[in-house]
Amino acid sequence: MFEELVNWFNQWTIDNYMVIGIKIIKIILICLVANIVIRVGSFLIKSFFDSQARARVIANKTKNQTLKALTKSVLRYTVYFVAGLMILGELGVNTSSILATAGIGGLAIGFGAQSLVKDVITGFFIIFEDQYGVGDVIKIQDITGTVEEIGLRITKIRGFKGDVNIIPNGQITVVTNYSRENSAAIVDVNLAYENDIDKAIKVMEKVSREYAAQNPDIVEEPQVFGITSMDNVGLTLRLVARTLPMKHWGIERELRKVIKEAFEQNNIQISYPKVVILDKEET
Repeated sequence: MFEELVNWFNQWTIDNYMVIGIKIIKIILICLVANIVIRVGSFLIKSFFDSQARARVIANKTKNQTLKALTKSVLRYTVYFVAGLMILGELGVNTSSILATAGIGGLAIGFGAQSLVKDVITGFFIIFEDQYGVGDVIKIQDITGTVEEIGLRITKIRGFKGDVNIIPNGQITVVTNYSRENSAAIVDVNLAYENDIDKAIKVMEKVSREYAAQNPDIVEEPQVFGITSMDNVGLTLRLVARTLPMKHWGIERELRKVIKEAFEQNNIQISYPKVVILDKEET
């Protein structure tokens, strides 16, 4: 046994040892370069996301950390895959067959999981672009509620009745975010034709501005836009007030109350359907 081992080593020439040495050196260099690429890439990714967090007025640390970790993972596994193929090539393995097999497998997975891939890609861009965050009130299609969770595959929204809606990110095409910009409180008041319209407008302006002066959630002075519609019952006056995000619903309710009370004090009638009964004997 020992003699066979000695004879096997004696068959090797200097050229054989040089070839093996060069391959080992190449493999070591591949590992070193891969390590450098991962370190430099991770540093650049960290610097980019840290600068994004500092630049935003409202920075979401959870989203920032999620994207940072996800991008680093993609970089790391991509470098590992490329470096592994290069090392196998140095060891004499036919990497073209591996790539072909991986391509066929990826194609099969792609056809079988198109919706999953779409959900993940869409979720990545939702988080990266900061379209909405946890706690925001949004509307997706006909679902309105508060965002409870954002993942790469799904978004969870809790409706105002307590219901939890789970929406695949790939199905999200249009999003209305009520929490990012100032809202508008819109109050429509229906009045009878018999009223003095100019007087009604002045009363609406007076009480709404008095209310706005006491409510810090109103950011712009309320405006009465005049008559917006007329029908067989009466006409409609519209008042609009700009408010802080998500404050418009409560302010609309309060404005309706103070306007109604002011109309009652000034003998201004709200419109409602009326029925007139004619007595034949009197006619």
